[in-house]
Amino acid sequence: MSEINRGIQDLDYYRLYLLRYLSQNHYDVDPGHPQIVANANLALDMYELARRNGASVNQADEAALAVLFTNIGESEFDIVARIILEQFGDTLDVDYEPAAHQWAQMVLDNMPALFDGFDRMEIGIDREELDAKSDILIGRIVQFLEDNGL
Repeated sequence: MSEINRGIQDLDYYRLYLLRYLSQNHYDVDPGHPQIVANANLALDMYELARRNGASVNQADEAALAVLFTNIGESEFDIVARIILEQFGDTLDVDYEPAAHQWAQMVLDNMPALFDGFDRMEIGIDREELDAKSDILIGRIVQFLEDNGL
């Protein structure tokens, strides 16, 4: 592959795509995080390789997007919002996403150690680890709610 000057990151489609995803899903991460840069470069390389090997634009984009999310786990915010919506919807009278998001932000603001002991990926929480320890996480949230009379 030919070398591309990747200093103009504002025009990097895959970097912007990933940053938009991270922003929309409430990840708390620096836009210059090395994993974001590495993933965007890897996605661009994959796109170029696929196109050179005869893939259509859509096929090449699909291949690039498949590698764009390497080492990106789940957002702590989205995890907590989903748990609140699914587990505490009736208890907290939370039956829609915006309310769950408010509760999630409150929990995360008041429980900085909520995800202590969980395996983290470069960015986010590992899905397998989350599945294995979801009861621990739910228990911590229950304890927080009880401690605060909620």
